[in-house]
Amino acid sequence: MADIQDLIPPLRRAAEQGNAEAQYRLGLLYADGEGVAVDYTEAERWLRAAAGQGQADAMRALSTLHANGLGVVQDTAEARRWLLAAAEAGDAAAQCAAAAMFQFGHLDCERDAAAMVHWYTEAARQDHARAQFALGKLCATGDQMPQDDEAAFQWLTLAILNGSEPAKRELAMLTARLDAATLEDFKQRMLSRIASH
Repeated sequence: MADIQDLIPPLRRAAEQGNAEAQYRLGLLYADGEGVAVDYTEAERWLRAAAGQGQADAMRALSTLHANGLGVVQDTAEARRWLLAAAEAGDAAAQCAAAAMFQFGHLDCERDAAAMVHWYTEAARQDHARAQFALGKLCATGDQMPQDDEAAFQWLTLAILNGSEPAKRELAMLTARLDAATLEDFKQRMLSRIASH
């Protein structure tokens, strides 16, 4: 297996030639100090180059740099801008983070239930387990959105299938308060929806 030091020169050449994926990977190496000294200024430079070409992972990483003031002046507005750009570009992790931002008012953002539901749903549709769990829990509790036990059952089940441990506990609490006939109806309708896709 090649040593990380051996991979850096060709990665740098590809990045300098404008390859967005190489720019993103090189930016991460500088941010993490893998094979090179930690250099957030260099990380930001390469991540910005990749983000400028629409690389969503780089946009999300730039959001983190701006949120924490790493290599740049801490700027929550810029962090929000990059996070939402990554979410708009279809990055499920960014969509989930954007939903949480709107849910809890992170990054000096106004809480917005409609935006929260939108972004959790977008991420959940991409099988993002944390988003599926969050939606399921919100549907089960009726917090910031109408309570919907069937939607909660569906999202929590999907979250479990995608590896969410917290969803198991939440689903157990939900099913404990449902009668057997209702639960069976939920299961059958969910199986029917899956079969029709």
